[in-house]
Amino acid sequence: MRKYFLWYHFFRLILVGSGLRLFYKKIRIEGKDKIPPNVPILIVPNHQNSFMDALLITSNLQRSLYFLTRAKAFKTKFMNWYLRSLQMLPVYRVRDGMKNIQKNEAIFQTCVDKLTNKEAVLIFAEANHDLRRRLRPLSKGFTRIAFDAEIQNNWELDLYVMPVGVNYSDHRNSRNEVRVVYGDFREIYESDARSAANDLKNATSNGLKETIMHVPKLNQYPLVKVALDELEPDRSKLANPVYMNSLVEKLNEKQTENLISSAENILNIADENNLEVRRIAEVKRPKLKLILLFPIYLFVWLNSIIPYQPTRKIIQDKVDDPAFEASIKFVLGLFLFPIFYFLVFGILLIIGVPFIWAITYLVFSLLTSTMFKRANEAIENFMDKKKVHKYKENNPEQYIQLIRSIEEIKAFRLELLTSE
Repeated sequence: MRKYFLWYHFFRLILVGSGLRLFYKKIRIEGKDKIPPNVPILIVPNHQNSFMDALLITSNLQRSLYFLTRAKAFKTKFMNWYLRSLQMLPVYRVRDGMKNIQKNEAIFQTCVDKLTNKEAVLIFAEANHDLRRRLRPLSKGFTRIAFDAEIQNNWELDLYVMPVGVNYSDHRNSRNEVRVVYGDFREIYESDARSAANDLKNATSNGLKETIMHVPKLNQYPLVKVALDELEPDRSKLANPVYMNSLVEKLNEKQTENLISSAENILNIADENNLEVRRIAEVKRPKLKLILLFPIYLFVWLNSIIPYQPTRKIIQDKVDDPAFEASIKFVLGLFLFPIFYFLVFGILLIIGVPFIWAITYLVFSLLTSTMFKRANEAIENFMDKKKVHKYKENNPEQYIQLIRSIEEIKAFRLELLTSE
């Protein structure tokens, strides 16, 4: 049996797998039947949401998976042991120094050895993460691993490169929808080294673009962000790459420089004044459910606000990159919320509360913990409305122009949705 075999599978399938199904409202897996057994696979996903991308793939893949992650995370002795026990391998970048870059030779050979043993290796070919819904240029590192594996096995390895798209309805928050889409296999072939590497990189890139929402032109991203993201009342649609790419294609045909400029201005004003565009635009959300469940939401919020504070504090004071927010919320929430509920349960027993009531509190707390996001969102929605009202009072002329710009993009969005 492989070293750490039981620990690795407990971590990814029981701990992480169960936790993700609580953290997200729905996880859809598409194309998993395309993965054949007993063949070496090099998995190349898009990379938008930090550690969550890797966790969502490894926890939903039956075969074990090795994946490369930045070497900075392996600095301490404990973290080096811990990450390697989870089959993570360090990869060094130029910023780590040329001396460390040379260590990649051994890491790449380890990947080749795993593929030779018909195992699966994951590499984020975009090299870094970015929350924007688009595929960035791929590096050639994964093509080197692929061809080295075939060359060392006399081109008889039958290695496949598989693009995988991870799509989020909301990157930074819990209780949203995620869609993991397995794309078509890209078979390695023998050819001129440079052209073959470019062909493989381009083929993988094209395959990835079919599995994610992809905005091809960066200059149009502000318009996409406002028209197709912020103004979308049904957030689950944002995780559907087929639907969203059809809208992006229409937007690309109908966009104007004035609309792009208006969208940039809306986002700049919202960012400068710490406002949510969807709150300013008053995007409609179901209110009946909120009204009916308000007593439960109130209990959940009061019951969970204390264990949430360390997470909130870390995100506010320590995290500069918003792509890490979901990862921090997931990891800390997985432990802090249950620990707090059990602590209160123990206190209730100590002060003499009957066991039946104490255990009722504990069970009800655990069952309703996933509702904290909605409860907290309702509170934040109220606070956001106050901020919008204050901004309106302090900047009446700018506010009127802002609303006009939003209404203009709303009309443009309606045109996209109703056009054939």
